[in-house]
Amino acid sequence: MTQKSKEITNSSILFKRIIGNISGGDNQTLLVCIGGLHGNEQAGYNALEYLISHLDKRLFNGHFVAIGGNLQALKEKKRYLQTDLNRIWLNDLIDNIPQDSEISEYEELRQLIEVLRVIPHDTYKRRILIDLHTTSAPNGAFVVRTTKTDDTLAKLLEVPVIMGLDKKLQGTAMTYMEQWNYETFAFEGGTIGKENSMNNLVMGVWRIMQTLQMTTQPIPNLEHTLGETIRSGVPNYLNCEYIHKVPENSTFIMKEGFGNFDSIEEGQLLAHQDGKEICSPYKGYILMPLYQNDGNDGFFIIK
Repeated sequence: MTQKSKEITNSSILFKRIIGNISGGDNQTLLVCIGGLHGNEQAGYNALEYLISHLDKRLFNGHFVAIGGNLQALKEKKRYLQTDLNRIWLNDLIDNIPQDSEISEYEELRQLIEVLRVIPHDTYKRRILIDLHTTSAPNGAFVVRTTKTDDTLAKLLEVPVIMGLDKKLQGTAMTYMEQWNYETFAFEGGTIGKENSMNNLVMGVWRIMQTLQMTTQPIPNLEHTLGETIRSGVPNYLNCEYIHKVPENSTFIMKEGFGNFDSIEEGQLLAHQDGKEICSPYKGYILMPLYQNDGNDGFFIIK
């Protein structure tokens, strides 16, 4: 695997819940990755297909499970169909998921929980879950860490690490899975639809596998952008200070031209909502400005 490769576009008609399941050796480490919880972010799913197809199972030491997220939304290339699948991982809902609901994400969640419950995680000394994503704005490679994130693993990815965001977002897969004693974090690989986004995700997960001594295979020689944001002067660690929530049925239009980690000033015009100006309440960096039709998080401010 020394030949350079660009992102492999997934042309599959059928998206699979279990993309792959590899185990071997005596390494007591379990690594679970989920790709495509948002259906328009197919790079995560594609990255897991690449990993499963390129890892040498004969040399693998540990247990790796690759899981597809919102399969129906992936087919339609939409963030979600009725509700955001990465905002409904809530105990009360999971314990009482409605039968025959018209909300397709409820059935997706039910199936994901069933798959996760089957994994024999209690037999492993260490268990890690990585949720793979991409963003709608440029320069979108970063990690969202939780309190149980191993900082050593986060540093391997050579991207900014965002702290505190997990406490401000409700119902995410990574925060729910902490209850199962997983070390969890979200890995944003880049911009939706950009060829290097999948490569970033592949490279990052492969580095983590090597550090965990799950594989000794050389890392694929893929073109990637890991490290570029930090080298440009963005701090290694930032804290989420603010999320602008967009109410249901509101019209939100982000001002054009913002990328992740662009510096912003207090009072700077960022967007219009229902015809009114939305200005920044803080000085800092902007994160995940909303440049897509679906979603209720207008933008984040980090410092």
